[in-house]
Formats: sequence, structure tokens, C-alpha cells
Amino acid sequence: MSGELVVQGEDLGAWTVAPQAGWERLMPAQQFLLESIEVEAPADGEVVAPVRRTQDDRRAANIAATRQFHTREGHLRQSDRASAAQLPGP
Repeated sequence: MSGELVVQGEDLGAWTVAPQAGWERLMPAQQFLLESIEVEAPADGEVVAPVRRTQDDRRAANIAATRQFHTREGHLRQSDRASAAQLPGP
């Protein structure tokens, strides 16, 4: 399932497997919402491991997101607001 559907650089196959790996830690409302979009709880005894992304996969996703931002905004400059949020305090 991983890698079959990628939207805006996000692997939706991996995204749907992640909640199954930690199903027992989800609140009942979260489980209900996932079930409503047909993400089912793993079967009893089924071991579901989260999909590991390689560093190359993460780097490719970041580059795709950067290209998308540049296409949309026309620049790669950091906003003043984002710069101020990163400044260390006094």
C-alpha cells in the first residue's frame, strides 16, 4: 500500500498504516473517525509496523514541497513572521 498514492508529496498509503500500528493508543473518537474513512483496526494478532521512510524519501518530499511553494509564491524567502518566531529570547 505504501507508495501507491502520493498527494502533495505525502504518501497516503503510509499515512493510513500509521494509525493501525498504534490503534490501541487512540481515543475511541479517533478510532471512530478512522473507521468512518474505512481505516480499520488491525485484526487480532495482526502485527502492523509503521512504514519507515528513508532519508532520500524525506528529502525528495521536502524538495517537492519546496518546488510547490516556489510555484505558488514565486520566491523562497522566509517571511518576517517566521523569522521572528525563530529568534532566541533575551
